[in-house]
Amino acid sequence: MRFSIVIPSFGQAQYLTEAINSALSQTYKDLEIIVVDDGSNDGSLEVAREYVPHIKLIEQKNKGLASARNAGIMNVIGDYIFFLDADDILLPKCIQKIVEKIEETNADVVCPSIRSFGENIMEQDVILMPSPTFHDFKIGNRLAYCCAIKREALLGVGGFSPKMDVLGGWEDLWMHYALMEKGKKIVTIQEPLVMYRVKEKSMWREAEQNKEALWAQIVKDFPQTKDHAKS
Repeated sequence: MRFSIVIPSFGQAQYLTEAINSALSQTYKDLEIIVVDDGSNDGSLEVAREYVPHIKLIEQKNKGLASARNAGIMNVIGDYIFFLDADDILLPKCIQKIVEKIEETNADVVCPSIRSFGENIMEQDVILMPSPTFHDFKIGNRLAYCCAIKREALLGVGGFSPKMDVLGGWEDLWMHYALMEKGKKIVTIQEPLVMYRVKEKSMWREAEQNKEALWAQIVKDFPQTKDHAKS
C-alpha cells in the first residue's frame, strides 16, 4: 500500500525539523513525504529545502491550512494520505499501525489517538472512542485532526474547504462531517501514535474565538449538524 504524509507548514521553523524527521523515521517505508510551505517568512522554507530530495517540497503563497492541505492532496501518489501539522511529531510505528488497521478493517479513515505535550505541561494521552458515528459528534469532535484518509474519499468531497480558512479554522471538523455525509467508514486506534504539541498561541485557540461563525458555516454546508452546533 502506497502512503503519503502531507505536512502543511506556515511559520513553524523552530518545530519543522522534528516533524520531518519523525516522518522520515517511520518503520513503514512505502511512503512519500510532502511539505507544503504556505508562504512562510520565518525560515521554514529553508529548513524544508535541506531535506530535498528525501521529501517533496511544494511552495505557494499564503492561502491557509485548507489550501495547503489541498495542494498536498493534488500532488500525492499514495492511496492514503496522513496529515501532520508542522509542530507535531509522529511516533515511529504510527504509519505501520495505521496500515495494519486499514488492512484489517478496509476503513476509509483511520485516526490514531494522541499524546499531548508542551512546555510547562505534563504529557497526557487522549484516547479516541472506537468507530465514532455522526451521533457521537453531538457532544464534540470525536477525531483528532491527524487522520489517514483514502485519497479517493478526499477527492470525492472536493478536498478541504477554503471557506473555513477565511473564518479561521475547524478545517478538520468540516472534513469529518463531509466524509460522514458520504458514508465513509471511520475507525480509530486506541493507542497514542502522534505527539500533539500544546502551545499558548495556536490555531485551535484562535478558532475558539470565532466558533459562532465557524458553526454557522458548518451548519450551512451540513444542515444535519444543527443540533451539534448547540453543544
